[in-house]
Amino acid sequence: MPDFPIIDTHLHVWDQTRLRYSAFDGHPLFGHPCHVEDYARDCGDVQIEAMVFLECYADFWDGGGQYLEEIAFVEAEAARDPRIRGIVPMAPLEWGLRAEPILRQMQDRHPTVKGIRRIVEFDRDPRALTLSDDFIAGVNLLGKFGWHFEINVNHTQMDIVREFVLRVPEVPLILDHCGKPGIAEGAIQQFRDDVAFLAKRPNLWIKLSDLAVEADHGTWTDADLRPYIAATLDAFGTDRTIYGGDWPILLQATTMTGWVEVLDRAFADLGLSGAETRAIYRDNANAFYRLGL
Repeated sequence: MPDFPIIDTHLHVWDQTRLRYSAFDGHPLFGHPCHVEDYARDCGDVQIEAMVFLECYADFWDGGGQYLEEIAFVEAEAARDPRIRGIVPMAPLEWGLRAEPILRQMQDRHPTVKGIRRIVEFDRDPRALTLSDDFIAGVNLLGKFGWHFEINVNHTQMDIVREFVLRVPEVPLILDHCGKPGIAEGAIQQFRDDVAFLAKRPNLWIKLSDLAVEADHGTWTDADLRPYIAATLDAFGTDRTIYGGDWPILLQATTMTGWVEVLDRAFADLGLSGAETRAIYRDNANAFYRLGL
C-alpha cells in the first residue's frame, strides 16, 4: 500500500431515484444507488486524498440529456465528501459548435468541472460518431474552456482512436482504462502496438485502471495483467500515466485494495522509484486535472 494518500481519478456515483440510467437496469451490482459513503467504505486500506468523478452514462437522447442534472447530483455528493475535487460530466459534443452554450453554462455555474467525457464505445456506430466533423469540432472546442477530453473505447475500436487523435492535436486527451485491452483474449501484441502509436501524441495521457475487469473475472492473476501494465509504462512513461480506481465497476473483478496491491507489486518488480510511483498515484493526476493540491 502506498505510504501516502492517493488521488483516484475515476469515481462513479449514481442514484436511480435522481436520474435515469437505463444501462444499469437489472444489473446485480449497478442496478441500485451507489453513493460516496459506499465508496469510502469499499476503499479499505487505501488512503484517498481526492477523487475525480466520471460521468455514468446517464440517459440522453437526440437534442438533450441529463448533463446538468448529473453535475448537480455530484455536487451534492461532494458536499458530504469534499474529497471530490473534480467532475468530468457528459456533454453532447456530437452537436459540434452548437454544444458551446451548454459547455459555457457548465463552466460558469460549476467550477469543479475539469473536462468532458462522451462515451463512444456503446454508440450504434462508434466510427461514424467519433470521426464525424461535428464530433471532432466539439472535442476541439474544449480547448476554448481549458478542458480535456476522456476517450472511452474497447480494444476492438482502437483503430478509430488512432485516427481520432490525429485530428485533435492540442486539446489534452486521456485514454480511460488503457483502452480496455483484450486481456481475456490474450491480445498483448495489439496492445503494445496501440500504445506505442498513441504515446507519440504529446497531448495524450493514459489512465491505468480497470485491467482486472478486462481479464477473466474469476481466474485472473498478476501474471495476466503484468504485461499490460509494463507495456503502458514502456509507452507513456511514468509522467503521462495516471492511476484510476473505477469504483464500483472494478467490483466485478477485484476490490479497491486488491487493485492497488496489484499495481504495488508491478511497480516494485518493474523497478519504479518512489518518486515515479508517487507520480502515477498522485502527482500526475493533480497536474492533469488541475486539482490544486
